[in-house]
Amino acid sequence: MKEAAENLGSYLSEKFGDAIKFSYVDVQSDGMKNYPDISAILNKVNLPLVVLNGRPKFHGGITVSRIEKAVNEILAKN
Repeated sequence: MKEAAENLGSYLSEKFGDAIKFSYVDVQSDGMKNYPDISAILNKVNLPLVVLNGRPKFHGGITVSRIEKAVNEILAKN
């Protein structure tokens, strides 16, 4: 899963440049302490979980086209 996420991150960085920040966080790592709102819902979602602007957006798979579309929509609003 980490490799797929890193590939996605590379793709999104190439496509959107500095307009986005991408992070992969293993839900069983200490890094989750930085995301208490996400930790609280982990038992209700299927991994992988995609979070955009601090809000859960997609779960159960990584669909590049859906994520790309969602990022485009967010950037268009800003």
